[in-house]
Amino acid sequence: MLGVIASYICAKTQTSKTSNQKKNINLVFIGNSITAGATLEEASTQAPPIVCRELIEQSTGVPTHVFNGGHSGITTFGFLPGRNDLTKVIANAKSLVSKNGGTLYFSIMLGTNDSAIKGTEGAPVSTDTYQKNMRSIISELIKHFPDCKILVNYPIWYSPNTHNGARYLEEGLKRLHSYYPIIDELAKEYKQVCTGNRNVWDLFQNNYQLFTAEEGNSGTFFLHPNKQGAAYLADIWAKSLLAIIQKDGILIKKEAQK
Repeated sequence: MLGVIASYICAKTQTSKTSNQKKNINLVFIGNSITAGATLEEASTQAPPIVCRELIEQSTGVPTHVFNGGHSGITTFGFLPGRNDLTKVIANAKSLVSKNGGTLYFSIMLGTNDSAIKGTEGAPVSTDTYQKNMRSIISELIKHFPDCKILVNYPIWYSPNTHNGARYLEEGLKRLHSYYPIIDELAKEYKQVCTGNRNVWDLFQNNYQLFTAEEGNSGTFFLHPNKQGAAYLADIWAKSLLAIIQKDGILIKKEAQK
């Protein structure tokens, strides 16, 4: 596993005395096919949220529970309040907290499908609309879970010839990166929102060994992390989450290794 230093921004977060008296950590992931684990042989064990859970439990020694709300092909529109995917996420988050107690953390990575030129819901999604949608999603989560913490991860790079059922290409790639400043702003707007590692773009860019090679309408493209890439992404997410978890008073006993 490549070493990754977590970089995140968390507005108005206070560091508290560390202890592991909180007996459970609950993780709920919101995302698209990358979060769902598309192209992996065993997504149920290899998808980034599943590996992330293992890393966090390993680091804290605290029982950690997960719900993977990744949905292939989805845009921010699909997770708007009242839509089935967000309703399902909220129901599963409530179930985790009811069953386990403890602290609830949401991890969101959306934007890849929003950036498409054509072929996904609402595409192409402008930066203004992306921001509006993300605000709606975050506000709805906070309404249902006032004490939760939300990590918004920056979307990862894809190859500029990406073209499967939807058309992305260079135009989509540029649009995807244009969402980064919007994510920066979200952390300033909400005290419960933190951002993940902003270097994730560079960490994945042109690192083809981290991706599944897929045949598309414009040649072989690289969009979905393979097993190695999924574990690498999970490591990045885990380090950002652990920084937040530590500020919530949970002791980090050792650095996670996968």
